[in-house]
This record gives sequence, C-alpha cells and structure tokens, in this order.
Amino acid sequence: MWVIILFKKAVVTFLCFIILFTSNAFAKDKEGISAKSAVCIDFQSGEVLFEKNIYMRMPMASTTKIMTCLLACEKGNVNKTVTVTKEMLRGCEGTLLYLKEGDRILFSDLIKGALIASGNDAANAIAFAVAGSIDSFVLLMNEKAETLNMTNTSFKTPSGLDSDGHYSCAYDMAVLTRCAMKNSLFRSIVSMKSAEITINGKKQRINNHNKLLQRDSSFIGVKTGYTRKAGRCLVSDYAFDSAEIITVTLNASDDWDDHLMLVNEAKKKYNIKTVVGEVIIPAADGRNVDCHYSCDVNSVSDVYVRLYYYPFIYSPYKSGDAAGYALVYTNNALLKKTDIIIT
Repeated sequence: MWVIILFKKAVVTFLCFIILFTSNAFAKDKEGISAKSAVCIDFQSGEVLFEKNIYMRMPMASTTKIMTCLLACEKGNVNKTVTVTKEMLRGCEGTLLYLKEGDRILFSDLIKGALIASGNDAANAIAFAVAGSIDSFVLLMNEKAETLNMTNTSFKTPSGLDSDGHYSCAYDMAVLTRCAMKNSLFRSIVSMKSAEITINGKKQRINNHNKLLQRDSSFIGVKTGYTRKAGRCLVSDYAFDSAEIITVTLNASDDWDDHLMLVNEAKKKYNIKTVVGEVIIPAADGRNVDCHYSCDVNSVSDVYVRLYYYPFIYSPYKSGDAAGYALVYTNNALLKKTDIIIT
C-alpha cells in the first residue's frame, strides 16, 4: 500500500506539471506573445512597429511611475531636501523604500527610489513635494496625459496601485515613454542597474527591478510593474544603430521574453539608408563652391533632408570646412544632423 501511495503522488505531481506546462503554452498567442496587450513604436518617429490590442484600456500598475517621475523631472527641484510626512505615507503598501515620518531625502533620490526600486512611498512623496497633495498631483498627471493626446488613459494614483478608474493602454504608455525618454534626467535614471541614495545622511543601495538591463546591454530602461489586478506590466527602450524601439506589454505572464522577441522582430523593419547630396554655394569672391553632405541613418520609413547654409561663403575658405548643415528627418522626426562640407 505504501508503494502505491507514492506512485499516486508521483502521478498527481506529473499531472500538475502537465497542467502547468499546458497553461503556460496556451497563455501565448500565435505569435508567441503572452501579453494581453502589446505595442512597439519607433522612438524617433513614433511609428507603430507591432500592435496587439494597443488601445484596450487596462490597469498598468507601477509603469504609472513613468508619468509621476516625468513630472518630477520637469517640475521638481532635484536638489531640494524633502521631509517625509505622515500624509505622504498614508495608504502606502506593496513595494516600498520604507520611508518613515520625519525622514529627510533629496528629491532626486525620491525619483530614483520610484523608478529604480519602484517605491510607492517615494511616488507619493514626489506627489506631495510637487503639488502639495495626491489629488492635486493627479490633476497634473491627467493634464500632461491630455497634452500628449493619451485618450485612453486616466490616472488616479501616482504609484500605480490599483484604484477604480486608473487605467491606460499600451499605445498611450508608449507615447508617454517616448516623451519621458527625451528628458535627460529621466533617461539617465531608468538606465541605472542600481543606484545609491541617501536617507537621513545614511547611504544605501537600491537595485533596478528591470531584468532586461542585465539580460541585454542594448536595453536602456524603462519600468516594471505588477499588481494582482494588472498582472505583469513592462515598458522598455531598446537602442541599436542610432535607432530606439519602445515596447510596452500589459498583463504579460512572460514579459521578459515577450520584449526580447518583440524587439528582435521590430528590428527587421529598419533599414540603413545612406543620405548623400551635393550643393553649390556661391562665394563672395564670385566663384561657385562645390559642397557635399553624407551620412547613414537607421529608419523604418522614407527620409528627407533640409539644408541650412548662408547664401554666400566668405573668404578665407578651404576644402573640408563646414559651410552649413543638413538635417535628416522621417515623419517630421529628426534623425541626424550632418555638416555640409566644402569639397
């Protein structure tokens, strides 16, 4: 009887393994994506490279902190010391920096704590430091969303903890991230694998939850998120050959692999384009001066060039001198600036 019981246990364990394996397999769609909603966009132009339910309204967990910290970078005094109050900590749960009432911390370290360690208490403290209250800060969040034309987004909290009416969609979060990654402070923080912050004069190290930064050095951010209601949420930015791909997945059981696969597929849509041209610019001495420009750009769409130079070249001038510059665009987005060179 004892042997039979063990055998039955083994069968039960084996059946559980089959069930788990099968559920994971069925969790992915025909393209191998586990996310309920996903999008890839080109950073330079905003062009959509991959889409799956990109306008579906869903909770987005701590990826909310992308908006919180973008506003912090734009509106806050990064060198200001913030004293933590009881109001800042009210309702904080989940992932925390474990701030306490009376703690003193630099505003810039709050941003790091919210983006790198995903501290919900840090996000609330940012809201109070910028706007004086959660409600006032949420108004700023929604005003910013409106300016970015995030039409399927409604913010209710700075942390991303589940709240009725707090939602976004994959496309809106990609638009937000594209804006945020143009902010140099935001960009520098989300690329950090770890950072040192100081609370009450004591230094401590925090580690980034974004495992993509360790898995592939081409990933340069951005933010993870999870709640039971939202599932696993992830926003990334992938840089290669002067291009960047922003990817968003919402409610994805296998988000790390989703992003790796999606960027590899999106990369196939890019082409290196060689941009060359010749310009004849009159010189003040009556001669015509031959000039040229040349550069390579990585783009998913056709490109066009705008030339900027003075109507005359004044002496002295020689071969190799810059006589102006050429701007290379795609879909009204600047890709590269290159000099117009005297031949």
